[in-house]
Amino acid sequence: MVKGVLAISPSLEDYLESIFVIKQKKQIVRVKDLAKHLKVKAPSVVEVLKKLEEKNLVVHEHYGYIELTQEGISKAKALYERHLMLKKFLHQILGIDEKIAEEDACRIEHYLSKETLERIVKFINFIETCPQGVPEWLNNFYYFVQYKRRPPECKAKFLGENYQNKPVKLSDLKVGAKAKILKITDTGVLKSKLLGLGFVKGEILKIEKVAPLGSPIDVLIKNAHISLRKEEAEKIIVEVL
Repeated sequence: MVKGVLAISPSLEDYLESIFVIKQKKQIVRVKDLAKHLKVKAPSVVEVLKKLEEKNLVVHEHYGYIELTQEGISKAKALYERHLMLKKFLHQILGIDEKIAEEDACRIEHYLSKETLERIVKFINFIETCPQGVPEWLNNFYYFVQYKRRPPECKAKFLGENYQNKPVKLSDLKVGAKAKILKITDTGVLKSKLLGLGFVKGEILKIEKVAPLGSPIDVLIKNAHISLRKEEAEKIIVEVL
C-alpha cells in the first residue's frame, strides 16, 4: 500500500525522492548529481541536505556521498511509489502524454490526501485486474477523447433502447445529450421561426433541461438558451454526437 503525504515540506520530498531515484541508477549519489537532477545549484543542495540530516533522513559527510538512513529509505520509497502511481493514472488510465503526465505527477503529488491517493490506487488496481480487460466504459472514454464524439453505445444511453444509430427527433434526447442538426421537417411558419432562432443544418446543440412532462425543452445553441415546446422539438431532426 502506498503511503499518504509525508510530514515534510514538498521541497524536502523532492530532494528525498530524487536521492532515491539517482541511487537506483548509479548506486552512489553526490551533491553534483542531485544538483543536476533537480536543476539547482550545489550550495542549495548542501543547505537542504542539512535539513534532511536534522530529520534523520540522510547522512552526508562534507564532500562525501549522500546516503539515505533506514527511515529515509522508507519515506523516499513511499514518495517514489506515490509518484509512479500518479503518473500511471495520468498516462495509462487517462491517456495523457507521458512527458506531460510525468510533469503533472510531480506538481500534484505533494498535495494529495491519503484518502484520495488510496482511492486512485484502488481505481488503478480495479482496472488492471478486471477479468474482462479494459472496461467497456473506459474504451468509450478513449473513443470520446480521440474522436470528440460519443461512441454508439453511449448514444444509446441518451435515447433509450430503440436507438439504432439513425437520425432522431430533438424531442427524443435526454438532458446532457449533444447533437448536430440535420434538418427541419416543417415547411411553414415554424420552420422560419426555428431557423431564425439558429436551428440551422450543421449547428451543434445541447439539451440543458427537460420539464417533467417533456415540455418545454431548454436547448443550448450558439451560446444561447432557447426554450422549445415538445411539438416544436419534434420537427428538428438531429444526429447525436
